[in-house]
Amino acid sequence: MKQTQSTMPTPQPLTDLRKRVPEAKKLIADLLTGLLGPVELDYDFYREWNGCWKVRVTVRGKTAGTLDFTLLSTDSGGMLAMPRPLPERWRTQTGITANDGTVWTLDDAGNLIPFTGSHSP
Repeated sequence: MKQTQSTMPTPQPLTDLRKRVPEAKKLIADLLTGLLGPVELDYDFYREWNGCWKVRVTVRGKTAGTLDFTLLSTDSGGMLAMPRPLPERWRTQTGITANDGTVWTLDDAGNLIPFTGSHSP
C-alpha cells in the first residue's frame, strides 16, 4: 500500500546533527528565501534539555529579525526545520516543507500535522 502524506509518521526530534549542519543551513536558507526573498543569515546551533537540536537564525536584509527552528527527522530520513513560534500565515497558508518533499504545520493545539492546504487563515 502506498503511504500518503496524511498517513506518514510525525517527524521526530533530531538528536544527531553530525554531518547534517550543511543540510540544516541549506534547508533553512531555502525556506526563508522562498518566504521572505533574498536574506543574509547567521546560525547558532544548540541542544535543548531533551537532546533535540535547535537553531537560532538571525535574518538580515529587507526583512530582519531572529527566528528559532526545531530540527526534526522525517520517517524517510529527511529533515524538517520548524520555526518556533510558527508564524500564523506560514501555519495556515503555506506549511513548512521538509527536504524530503513532505509539508508540515501545527494544528490549533500546537501538534505537528501534515499540511493539507485546507487550513483557513
